[in-house]
Amino acid sequence: MNFEFTLPNKIIFGPGKISEIGKVSANFAKKAMLVCDPFCVSSGLTEKVLKILGASNVETVVFDEVVPNPTTTSIEEGVKKARKGKCGVIIGLGGGSSMDTAKAIAVGASHPGPIWDYAIGKTPVTDKTLPVIAVTTTSGTGSHCTCFSVITNPETHQKPGMGSPYILPRIAIVDPELMLSMPKSLTAICGFDVFSHAVEAYTSNAANPMSDLFAEKAITLCCQYLPVCYNDGKNLEAREMMALADTYAGIAICHAVVSLGHVVAHVIGGHYPDISHGDALFTIYREILVFNSKSGPMKGKHAFIARSMDKSSDDIGTAFDRTFAKFAFDRKLVSKRPDSGKIDLISRETFTYMKGIADLNPVAANENDVKEILKNSLK
Repeated sequence: MNFEFTLPNKIIFGPGKISEIGKVSANFAKKAMLVCDPFCVSSGLTEKVLKILGASNVETVVFDEVVPNPTTTSIEEGVKKARKGKCGVIIGLGGGSSMDTAKAIAVGASHPGPIWDYAIGKTPVTDKTLPVIAVTTTSGTGSHCTCFSVITNPETHQKPGMGSPYILPRIAIVDPELMLSMPKSLTAICGFDVFSHAVEAYTSNAANPMSDLFAEKAITLCCQYLPVCYNDGKNLEAREMMALADTYAGIAICHAVVSLGHVVAHVIGGHYPDISHGDALFTIYREILVFNSKSGPMKGKHAFIARSMDKSSDDIGTAFDRTFAKFAFDRKLVSKRPDSGKIDLISRETFTYMKGIADLNPVAANENDVKEILKNSLK
């Protein structure tokens, strides 16, 4: 019973809280960079945020070139713009890709050399990192309260999570009203990421009694409210509860990290950047859960997960099928029909640049185990 647990960032939660973005930004600097994707611009959200920032006399440079599965290329473009604009605070507005990009820009704009050196741990991230404010518009990645930024290298096809306490957002604004317009498909893939974050933090070898509290609550809320959000996206109460689940799960993984499921999904995303993270996770997750439920010390936790999904079953595979039967996922990996060589490559890379995270899995796994998980998932 030895562990450490800190909550160093401030979370501003509730409907309408986007109105506070100007005040909190001005506390850090008078010149900011707003990092977002093109949808935030076309939907009018970027303009709304710029008006709030302007009312607090925060001069803002906009970088609206965020791409799904943020690449080193797109991040370096943002770094150049932040340096040229002499920005003192970086605001990530949007889903996980926007927040991950903002964190990476905060590092790149304040440190020498390419961002990839920091992503793979070749060069340490320091306290020179610019402060980050995260405004999440989805309930999915937990990035608004984690010390990780997921970066894809299009040349090596690697997709690691850059980790450092210095990239944890100083302020996280969670406004459930911003999530009311999420379409069903996005609700599903983001919500599944919440579920898998909570499950992996809960069953990780790095879990502790404090992280378990957040993970358990996130699992319970997700299983109860994700189906509601999926079927009725305008239900504000359900959106609030999923936003809370996302926040709890983010806090949990910031301390207990993730494990095998996320590592495999990251490797898949590195080789198939057009596959969303949540869809990659869903495709492999039933087999991941069944594999991990073999763990003796974690049997009680897996039974809790199963009953959270389906009160009538302790069998995690059955509970998973019943819970997600009515959700529509693309399962793009299946349609791509990866051959044995590609499956071998994904399995091998699971234990290379993210081996430390794979080793947190509750059941020790090897390349052959991952091959079987992938083959069974592609049936």
